[in-house]
Amino acid sequence: MPELPEVEAARRGIAEQLLGRVCTGYELYRPRLIVAPTGLTLALLVGQPLREVGRKGKYLWLTFPTLTLLVHLKLTGQLVARGSNIPGFAAGHPIPPYDAPLPHKSTALRLDFAPDEHLYLTDVRHFARVQLMLPDELPTTLASLSLGPDALSDEFTLESLRRGLDRRRGTSLKAALLDQRVVAGLGNIYVDESLWFAQLHPARLVGTLDDGEVVRLYQAIREVLAIAVPQGGAKILHGRAVPPVGEFPYVHGRAGQPCPRCGTSIVKRTIAGRGTYYCPVCQPEPTSTRVATSEGSAASAAAS
Repeated sequence: MPELPEVEAARRGIAEQLLGRVCTGYELYRPRLIVAPTGLTLALLVGQPLREVGRKGKYLWLTFPTLTLLVHLKLTGQLVARGSNIPGFAAGHPIPPYDAPLPHKSTALRLDFAPDEHLYLTDVRHFARVQLMLPDELPTTLASLSLGPDALSDEFTLESLRRGLDRRRGTSLKAALLDQRVVAGLGNIYVDESLWFAQLHPARLVGTLDDGEVVRLYQAIREVLAIAVPQGGAKILHGRAVPPVGEFPYVHGRAGQPCPRCGTSIVKRTIAGRGTYYCPVCQPEPTSTRVATSEGSAASAAAS
């Protein structure tokens, strides 16, 4: 799933290369991509300049004077920009390959910009959604999502993490960090990486953490994102980490490979309903691996 670093890469690419350009047309290849009330259509974009590109958690929005598009790439969404007057960029899920001819058979939407630029949204699983709304409706819509502080924002502080974890004391760390109400933007990859950095077992109950461990976890999240965001996200293909052993991502997608910290083989097991990677030595098993029954709701919240 494209998570915060991948969506942030898309936001930066659009802001740097398409902001201020006028939309000259569009092609909607998959109508089910669009969620909109009666009367709002993509036709309202034509002739309008792109005024704002924003992001919170895994949500991305493009605002024109007449319409805002709120984009969620879900499991396999990808955004690619190409044109004769821009360098182009690609972000999101790595399939199809970023250099594949476009439109692809799974391309859902193309937005055209003057003079000859195009933004493609492709999704091989067809889960991505684009919600249309009037620009002044965006704040209310974002508030209705009940997202926690964005993990890159100034609102994400040690105290905000403490408050979020306090509400999930009976669940595992993995489930709590996947919950977008605790912190917005983290998903399966970056939760695994953060817990490895913090040397905390993903099945450990939140309520067993001491204050020093919460501080360590907060610092780990910040450190992981500081590595991932400039790279445009982790390189994971078909569930496996692409870079050589010892490079980021350090544990996710690396079952059976040596831990970069201690050399022990990374293991994979299902925790909070998700395939989870960790080092059994650096992240010691908690004395009780009981997982609260509410973890199912956390997994659902992580997908939003």
